[in-house]
Amino acid sequence: MEREQNMHDEIWCLLWMVMVFGAGNSRIWTILEQYDTPQKAYDALHHRDIIAELRLPEHTCRRIHQTTETHVNEMLERCRKLHISMIWYGDDAYPEQLMAIVNPPVLLFYQGDMTLLQNHLLLTVVGTRRATEYSLRIEKMFCDDLVKLGFVLVTGFAVGVDITANLCALHLRRPSIALMGCGLDVPYPAEHFQLKKEIAACGLILSEFLPGTSPAASNFPLRNRVLSGLSMGTLVIQAPLKSGALITAECALDQGRDVFCVPPADIFDKRYMGVIKYLRDGAIPVFDSRDIVYEYYTNFAHMIAASELYHENSRKTESLVMDFSDAQKSSRKKQKQPEAKQSEPSVSSEPDVNDPLFEADDAPMTELQRNILALLQKQRVMHIDILAAELDVPMGELATALTELELYGRAERMPGKQFRLIG
Repeated sequence: MEREQNMHDEIWCLLWMVMVFGAGNSRIWTILEQYDTPQKAYDALHHRDIIAELRLPEHTCRRIHQTTETHVNEMLERCRKLHISMIWYGDDAYPEQLMAIVNPPVLLFYQGDMTLLQNHLLLTVVGTRRATEYSLRIEKMFCDDLVKLGFVLVTGFAVGVDITANLCALHLRRPSIALMGCGLDVPYPAEHFQLKKEIAACGLILSEFLPGTSPAASNFPLRNRVLSGLSMGTLVIQAPLKSGALITAECALDQGRDVFCVPPADIFDKRYMGVIKYLRDGAIPVFDSRDIVYEYYTNFAHMIAASELYHENSRKTESLVMDFSDAQKSSRKKQKQPEAKQSEPSVSSEPDVNDPLFEADDAPMTELQRNILALLQKQRVMHIDILAAELDVPMGELATALTELELYGRAERMPGKQFRLIG
């Protein structure tokens, strides 16, 4: 009971410090190192002489006086009502890998399974918000393989590459992790608010930013040090030179973590120039999911689903390499085979891949997605409100389904919240 009370007191004091200094402010650690515990630091910051010694900015001094016990208790109550939990750096469940980075979060807000951050193979996946069809196809193949093998994917939950990785895990009913650059209760990206709940239900969403914090541009570079710090390595799918994904890759290198890059589809295409830079600087090129797996297999074999790895090796070997003896048999058979008589063309048993309702093996569709495609096939172009009315589904659920169809190249978003069928 006493230990629980002490933990509550430490979290309370840290919450006050985050409200005063702001999430990710390294000055918090400077003060904690000087005063040992959050409680002692809180007490020290209420003495004028100590505040003067610390030479804090004027706006910080004002917030020290303006942030009262009532404000902290109101924030705690807000978290309780939103079912948002908190974990501090002194908790046993706090991820050890974060304590190895510069300026780790003193406090994390989360919903879902916090144990995913311990004793799991974590891989951060980053990339541009405007990924090409090539990049998304490669990403889905890699992510599907890695998730089946036991990896837990970590993303910054941005539109494009990030959310595609989360969707891959959800489709396979496996957990993933989404690290937000805003408060957990903030609907950002707005069209994926429902998806955030789905990730929390079977995985984990977390943030170092207070509930209610808007997604300011300055939040995301700050978040990226944690995004890379959670994992053993970072996989860059596609990135131009000024992509935020490269900030995460740079953080990973600074933290001594691995950086993997998917080779570009076109070395002259500016949309891949950021990836080329890191490949030149020594990033590990990834041509197959096994290029990532084998980096960790020696030390983490007990965490990797070996049967899946064997199956994957067999499948890829059989599909890419023909046994020499089989090739000889096939050649002799063709030489002896008499010329076939012309006959009426038979009806093919193969599905028509050009049919927009065709469901490829790598993109299983829900009933809602099938119904959306059926409507778009009839109407060609439809407004999202009309789709919602026709299908009688909540707007959040519909937006998620439409986004997934976009990512798989089955539907296209047009100006004015209209959608059309591709193909």
